[in-house]
Amino acid sequence: MKTNLSKCLAFLFLVVLSVSFSCNRENNISPDPDGGPLVQTNGAEYSKLMAGRETFDGTPFEITKVTREGNSLKIDVTGGGGIENYKIVWDGSLMLSYPMQARLVVAYNTPDGAQDTAMHDYTLEVDLQKLFGNAANASEVIVHVANGSKKQDKVVDPNGSTSNPK
Repeated sequence: MKTNLSKCLAFLFLVVLSVSFSCNRENNISPDPDGGPLVQTNGAEYSKLMAGRETFDGTPFEITKVTREGNSLKIDVTGGGGIENYKIVWDGSLMLSYPMQARLVVAYNTPDGAQDTAMHDYTLEVDLQKLFGNAANASEVIVHVANGSKKQDKVVDPNGSTSNPK
């Protein structure tokens, strides 16, 4: 009995490991044709942006609303100018819970290091199925969205409900 349990646990570990590696790929999805944000998959960049929230000294922004329509995630932000200066980074992994969960962080690259004091409203849009590829059915994934300029996080469920975790 103990041998069967060990084999089962080893198999489960291999499955989890292979799913994690298949999801952890480095790719950039071009901005949408209307000049939308750069969307990329980069675990190291995600970690850097999350760690930098404590000492962030660039142009801050607010995530005012996160909505979801099917596989489309819309993130409303108020902040510095130029939608092309925003980027959305996925950490590259899907948490193997049911339903699966993914983590994104929104960042703003201040052009030439200058702070933009004028506030603008933008809607950043992400095609989740394009981002996750064949690794998951995007319409079933819970998405955690973090603000790269300060501690401000939101969670959006597949049904479109949002929450602010503590």
